[in-house]
This record gives sequence, C-alpha cells and structure tokens, in this order.
Amino acid sequence: MVVTLEDAFTIFNKWRDESASLLIVAESPFRQHFRGIHEPGVDWSMGMRGKVSQVTFSPGAKGPKAGIVVFDGGSDNLSLAVGGCAFVYEEPHEAQPIVRAEAEFTTLSALSIFFPSNEAFVAYELRE
Repeated sequence: MVVTLEDAFTIFNKWRDESASLLIVAESPFRQHFRGIHEPGVDWSMGMRGKVSQVTFSPGAKGPKAGIVVFDGGSDNLSLAVGGCAFVYEEPHEAQPIVRAEAEFTTLSALSIFFPSNEAFVAYELRE
C-alpha cells in the first residue's frame, strides 16, 4: 500500500520507540528484472542490520530535508533524507505467493523507500 511521508514517519517512530530489529537493503538503479550490462551508469547495492536511531520530520518543509531517518548498525550508520521519496508499506501476508511463507516466518512488515533518482531502499522489520 502506498503511504504518505507522514505515514512513513509514523512507522519510523514506531520502529525507533520499539527498538525494532531491521534489515535494510538497497540498490541503484532499482529494477524488477535484469536489464543487461550495456546501460550506462553505476550499479550498487548494500545491506545492513540495524535499528532506527533518529527521526527528524519537518511537516512544513519541502524537498529531501523535510524528513531524515538514521539507521544505526552498531559499527556504522545510514542517514537518509527522504522528503522527496515515495513509500510503500507491506505486511508479509501481502507478499508474492512464491515468497509469502518465508516473509511470514522472518518479517513483521516492510517499508520500501523510492528515491526520484531511481535508488530504492527497503527496511524489513524482523521477527525476534
């Protein structure tokens, strides 16, 4: 389900308040399928386990700095300015049938963060 920036920050605050264990994965450019090796640009991907440590939301602000979330991975952190992003929230029962059983076993929810520059981050709330 597509959610607003305000809804996304409600989720980030909930995760921070509950010290939820998260798996954050990302890739650029985001793609649903392999596009081939002949397209220009830099491809990257990353993943980290962590928790939300800081949430800054400025409802009146515009642009990327309207919202910042920081994930703390222990030895590293990830800070994202997400004010201009699109968000999709999902629960495991909404996963594709082929991965639904694994999603229900390992996660409680997921929040996908889509940047205008074609990067995508997904934060999975993990079961303890």
